[in-house]
Amino acid sequence: MIVERLGVGFQKAVVILVCGLLLLPSVPLGAKTRKGDKLRNESRTEEQKGNLDHALELAEKALSEDSADPAYILLVRRLRFEAGSAHVKIGQKLRMEGKLEEALAEFERAYGIDAASAISIQEIRRTRDMIERNKNGGEAPIASTTERKAMTPAELSRRDSQDRTDSLLPVAELRALNADPIDLKMTNRPRVLFETVCKVAGVNVLFDPEYNQQQTLQQAQVDLNRTTLDEALDQISIVTKSYWKPLSASTIFVTVDNPTKRREYADQVVKVFYLSNVTTPQEMQEILTVLRTVVDVQKVFNFTAQNALVVRAESDTMALVEKLISDLDKPRSEVIVDVIVMQVSSTYIRKLTAAFAPAGITTSAVFSPRGAAASTTTTTTGTPTTTTTPGTNLSLNRLGHISSGDYSLTNLPGAEFEAILTDSGTRVMQAPQIRAADNAKASIKIGDKVPTASGSFQPGVGGIGVGVNPLVNTQFTFIDVGVNLEINPKVHDNGEISLHIDLDVSQVKDRIDIGGVSQPIISQNKALADVRLRDGEVNIIGGIMQQTNSRAISGIPGLASIPGLGRLFSGESVQKDKTELMIALIPHIVRGPDITTSNLRGIAAGNATQIKVSYGPRRAGSSAAPPATAPATGTAPTTTAPIAAPGLPPATAPPDSAAPPPPDPGAARVSFLPGSSVTTQLSQSITVTIYAENVKDLVQASAKLQFDPRILRISNIIAADLPQRDGVQVQPARNILNDSGTAEVSFARAPGSPGVSGAGGLFSIILQAVGRGNTSITVPALTMGSASGAPIPAGAPPPLVVNVQ
Repeated sequence: MIVERLGVGFQKAVVILVCGLLLLPSVPLGAKTRKGDKLRNESRTEEQKGNLDHALELAEKALSEDSADPAYILLVRRLRFEAGSAHVKIGQKLRMEGKLEEALAEFERAYGIDAASAISIQEIRRTRDMIERNKNGGEAPIASTTERKAMTPAELSRRDSQDRTDSLLPVAELRALNADPIDLKMTNRPRVLFETVCKVAGVNVLFDPEYNQQQTLQQAQVDLNRTTLDEALDQISIVTKSYWKPLSASTIFVTVDNPTKRREYADQVVKVFYLSNVTTPQEMQEILTVLRTVVDVQKVFNFTAQNALVVRAESDTMALVEKLISDLDKPRSEVIVDVIVMQVSSTYIRKLTAAFAPAGITTSAVFSPRGAAASTTTTTTGTPTTTTTPGTNLSLNRLGHISSGDYSLTNLPGAEFEAILTDSGTRVMQAPQIRAADNAKASIKIGDKVPTASGSFQPGVGGIGVGVNPLVNTQFTFIDVGVNLEINPKVHDNGEISLHIDLDVSQVKDRIDIGGVSQPIISQNKALADVRLRDGEVNIIGGIMQQTNSRAISGIPGLASIPGLGRLFSGESVQKDKTELMIALIPHIVRGPDITTSNLRGIAAGNATQIKVSYGPRRAGSSAAPPATAPATGTAPTTTAPIAAPGLPPATAPPDSAAPPPPDPGAARVSFLPGSSVTTQLSQSITVTIYAENVKDLVQASAKLQFDPRILRISNIIAADLPQRDGVQVQPARNILNDSGTAEVSFARAPGSPGVSGAGGLFSIILQAVGRGNTSITVPALTMGSASGAPIPAGAPPPLVVNVQ
């Protein structure tokens, strides 16, 4: 009422006031949100381009606009993780190239971006240790005074404990001053024989105080011809029944050979083996069984949490254990199987009817006399219901009055016109892929789970006052319908694959009603086979062609068979079904068996009662032997390596004068072996090697390969002889992409291992010819690094021409 009194002027003022409020600028929070969203979108754009650092910077600016927005918080945390991981990968690549300082900078940058990254902390410590070890000439780094001052008491105690652990020494290894082969023929007492050989080699010898028994006083004859020091000592020990062991690099100890003395003086070694390719408890147990059965190692324990074995045994036994574990701890081969299921089905249905009574005549006459008494039935359960049924009873006095009016006809035939044509076709192609490890079962299921009734029950009578339960409980079972594949592959070393295949292709064809429950009708095509195929070979494991023709005629008997006129008294239905199915498999090897020449070579392991291993002579380029003290029993002869003066570092042996000087001492030469071109046949395997010459102090190398995937596929890449020259086992890292025709491979010798020098193979590449023609393999990038962290200059090898006939 008051508003009406104020009139139209007041209403206009209210409208103006509302419009003014709407035109006011929004609150600062809305402006901040719009700016934050813009920065977030820009951050996502930079992330898609791969600029993770810039994307993180924009995301942090967006978070500064609204620090409580969960979308901004999640974006920043995710980008910190991704950017930190990217810098860790860059640092690892730089470290493989020998650029330790640049790698350390990348790891520190990753830690600065994501302080919660444990791997960046590990890589920083590992890289710093490598830099310090190179500065200290290969020795383990020791914490500086500044670092120790920054440690807490607990950290300092742990560091001291770690330093003591790192200072534990391995079993002594004998290294002679004079590495020349020993030529000696003499007959004398065992003590004199040992002393003479040690004088020639420039090492000291100590004897057990009990080494004066009858057998050690008898003279023995030895004839040593071009033997190493270890071989000479072993031969003397056999003929004199003595036992010797190194006490240091320049001293040996000799005693009588019997079980008591061996138990008393044989060195015991404790070592932890970390298995990287054992994945199941059964595999671990099998390795334990091998060690206990073959080399009779009783003190061995498996630590499941680290997938490691802790072994304590004699030094020779431990060397054999290392050999067995290196041979057995191999990555499993893997295959990818392409499954192609092709199905074509068609259905043709024709119904044609234009007739009188096309389904036949089923007419009946019903007797219903007039005037018969009707029966009445009344139901009192629930609502009263009265039902009247006409009677068919007839008294005898009415028999003479029966007429056509007392009968009725039912289901009189009529006429029908029907013309229906149905023509349908279905084409189905399924191509799933499944990857499986060697000798491991793998399965894939693509489709639906269809319920089907498997049983039912009805509860009985309940307790007092409870009636019968009218409900029926039905139990259902779910059936996998679609493509169900299960394989168990076995990869052979010749590039072939054995497959155990269990393939089931099914679909719901129709449904029927059974006991009031709709049940599916499932059509099934199942194949169970054991086949052996080549890599990339197409194999058809199953196929079927099914054709069904049916023709049905319904009508009045006799009349439907009259030529011409039968069409007027019958109906016809024609149906033609055709189904074609084919199942094909194409296996591809993505990782082949990694079996090297060292794995196939047998080694001497002693006799039936004692394990004894022998080592070959050290090759040129291995780590220099430390200087030995002059023998106490005599003066050592002139050696090939000059003895360093006291207080000075050991001198190194002069280079081999027989080797011709390379034309360019500053760069390594790289080429393909067996030559610049090779010829092979289709489906055959060939092995080529990347060979390097004039290599100095090599510890790591990496290469990138390019090839034509239509003609060649790479089955495997293994380390050649050069990186494993001094017995160090090297497992290269491989990334083989046969579909794109590229491959990357790299290796790094174990930490602490010295570099190798000279000429030899870097990588051995196993190729499979899959197409005919001429092609080439190129190495667009090749890097090598030395133990000092500096890169080894080398050019890429010329392309290798491959002719597949």
